[in-house]
Amino acid sequence: MASRKHRRRRRHRRADLSPELGPEAGFSSLETGSGAPVSAGSPAVLRMLACAGQICEETAVLRADELTVAREKWPVVWIDVEGLDDPETTRMVGAVFDIGELALEDAVTPDERPKVEIFGHQVLIAARTVRYEGDAVVTDPVCLFLGDRYVITFRERQARDPFEGVRRRIHHGRTRIGHEGADALCALLLDVIIDGYFPVLEQFGDRLETLEDEALNRPTRKVLVDIHDVRNDLMTLRRALWPTRDLLHSLGREPTPLVGDHARAHFRDCYDHTMELLDLMESFREIGSDLRDIYLASINNRMNDVMKVLTVIATLFMPLTFITGYYGMNFDTDSPWNMPLLSYRYGSIVAILMMLATTAGLVFFFWRRGWLRRWH
Repeated sequence: MASRKHRRRRRHRRADLSPELGPEAGFSSLETGSGAPVSAGSPAVLRMLACAGQICEETAVLRADELTVAREKWPVVWIDVEGLDDPETTRMVGAVFDIGELALEDAVTPDERPKVEIFGHQVLIAARTVRYEGDAVVTDPVCLFLGDRYVITFRERQARDPFEGVRRRIHHGRTRIGHEGADALCALLLDVIIDGYFPVLEQFGDRLETLEDEALNRPTRKVLVDIHDVRNDLMTLRRALWPTRDLLHSLGREPTPLVGDHARAHFRDCYDHTMELLDLMESFREIGSDLRDIYLASINNRMNDVMKVLTVIATLFMPLTFITGYYGMNFDTDSPWNMPLLSYRYGSIVAILMMLATTAGLVFFFWRRGWLRRWH
């Protein structure tokens, strides 16, 4: 349990962003490819995807002046910063795009709550992606800065790029980002984040079905622990989805600078998907509560069955104990008031037959009353 909580709530110290770094400062960048997550403290990976009409170009950024030139040249620029523990890269991007110090701190905070903040020239959108890490659900922070002609994303290092599908769609020309603008790209990225919750919740359905079968047929302590883990994972999703619903409502319903009508309609569609996710999640939470009640009821039923078996055994031995105790008394065999069968040659056989007949009669009586039919 402790390891799951440690994975689920990963705390990091905020990067020191107080010193200002000019736009001409350079930094190093490493390509991750498709390998494992990069260790903490290594330089951030910064990629730029620029679009104009049907033309798109993706490059790895190595110098600050490349961002300055691309910002002036291309109608839509997407800057993807992978890694939240490289303060030099973060300060450089902030200097080029005039991002405030507090906004940068929000961008690199691992436990930042989903929200939207509107500045004069930018819109800050903090969201959280979701994935499975082993058997636990983990939400990772993603911060988007929407400007006039650019979108900047700050995210954690991961083995799998959550926006890889967006890149493929742009390269294959299946979107109109180059014509519609940066707000359409921002809406597309948020749509991908929201859609990532659906496969995770589908796995929750499979987990709950398995736990229901185990709670009914094999109620063990491990089943109770698994039910508790599922409820904790659902609470993790709830903490991420509820504020996400609010920010999507703000972007889709309220007039927001830098967000056009087409993008606002896309945000409203994302809001509808979020409400669907919340309804599904609440249903799973109720099922989780019911599973705990099913587990307790199964334990009580099993205890009742055990007590029933012990009671039947004790009841069967009561007449046997009476018979053996009665004939175990010592009396004068010459007395006419002595117990019968003490001097009989086959008295022990008669006593055994009496005990067997009494046991069989009691078992038949229990069976006729239906007290033995529910045994497994």
